[in-house]
Amino acid sequence: MKGCVKNIRHNAKFCMLLAVMISVVGLYPFSLKALEKQDSEAICILIQSEMQDWHPTTPRYQELKARFDERCQQPVANGVKSTVKQPATPTTARQDKPQNPNQLTVVTAKPTPAASTISRISSVLESLSILLVIPIFILVSAIVSLLFRPTLRQYRAERLGQQGEKRVAKLLKQGFKDEDFRLYRNLILPMDEITEGTSALTEVDLVLLTHFGVFVIEVKNYSGWIFGGEKQALWTQKIFTKQTRFKNPLHQNYKHCLAVAHCLGLVEGLHSVVVFSDEASFKTPLPKNVVNESGLLSLIAQYKGQISETSHNLAFTRAAERLDIAQQQSDSDAKSLHLMQFKHRRVEPTITS
Repeated sequence: MKGCVKNIRHNAKFCMLLAVMISVVGLYPFSLKALEKQDSEAICILIQSEMQDWHPTTPRYQELKARFDERCQQPVANGVKSTVKQPATPTTARQDKPQNPNQLTVVTAKPTPAASTISRISSVLESLSILLVIPIFILVSAIVSLLFRPTLRQYRAERLGQQGEKRVAKLLKQGFKDEDFRLYRNLILPMDEITEGTSALTEVDLVLLTHFGVFVIEVKNYSGWIFGGEKQALWTQKIFTKQTRFKNPLHQNYKHCLAVAHCLGLVEGLHSVVVFSDEASFKTPLPKNVVNESGLLSLIAQYKGQISETSHNLAFTRAAERLDIAQQQSDSDAKSLHLMQFKHRRVEPTITS
């Protein structure tokens, strides 16, 4: 039922956007016609002067008259439209083939008929359409922004997260370049639970495998002030007057630790680490194993003196083989399945006191 409701909402957004775009496209030719330029006043005078040299029955005269009627109703003079009227005085005109070249025929030019009411209304509507183009485009932009704001916000969050993960991965590689280690990124791992015949999946940002422990690292590329305690369900990010709530990353990484422990078969030597960017400033006591990027290497170095199951080369090699397989299986299909499960808002495990 929820899936149907989401589809209906998505289709409704698409129909609204399509209707607005059709309206704009429908007005575009109308506006384009209104923007068509008139001839300048000087050109109109030249056309009018040449018309006086031809007899009204000649093709050239008809061609000039059609041009004059079409583009000289509101000729442009110095950027300002003005009206040029055809003279009603008798003029001298010549025929294409006069019987006597020296004989001139005096004719009376017909005055241009006044514009009809329909033409005036059309001209007014064309002018109004020009004024409507800019507000319509502004309205379309606003509607698009409102309809796709969640998608744009999600895309921005994903980009920031990827940038933070790359930065932390580079920091770890530089810090452990002289040691034997393995670094894995964006692992899609199954949880030790089955739901409707499918294992629940979770995505781990970084896993650092060393001879003195396995470090499951959750990266938060946040800035501003951070407020939160170890057992609080929600933490707060504050940037100036804007406050944003987010899940306790320690609780979130607890699920990741369960998945890594299930993958490696470990019961000890597993450490949870949450890393914030250096642009984040904690305004509450810093929980254990939560650091800024600048303090990450120092935190991991504290565990070098501890003896764990992964201190043996055989155990290290076995763990590396399992994580290598997990990295290969973390392909696009696994990520799509994980995203589908995430959209269904699965119930996450919680830490008990």
